[in-house]
Amino acid sequence: MFNSPEFQALRREYLLGVVERNAFLRDEVARLRAGQLADLKPLRQEIHKSRGSGGFYGFTHLSQAAAAAEDQLVLTIDGEIDRDDTVLATLVDKVIEASEAAAREAGL
Repeated sequence: MFNSPEFQALRREYLLGVVERNAFLRDEVARLRAGQLADLKPLRQEIHKSRGSGGFYGFTHLSQAAAAAEDQLVLTIDGEIDRDDTVLATLVDKVIEASEAAAREAGL
């Protein structure tokens, strides 16, 4: 199933959606880097999508980058660690980079 043309088409469609949603992530990274108030909950929700579905579609690096970012976001949102927007921006940048690398590898 995972090597079927249908699944490969789904992987490409998935990546197109991820790359499109990177605009939101870039906006949030810019807010974090500029010291503007960024709502972390929608950012965590978007990152969470890449964590699970990235792994399902075989994009391990994307899933791992999203896991690191989501874990930091959850700890921050829950108040278990101090908020560090520079760290959060760097982790989200890694998610963007991983998704774009996956898209390049897929020929998008």
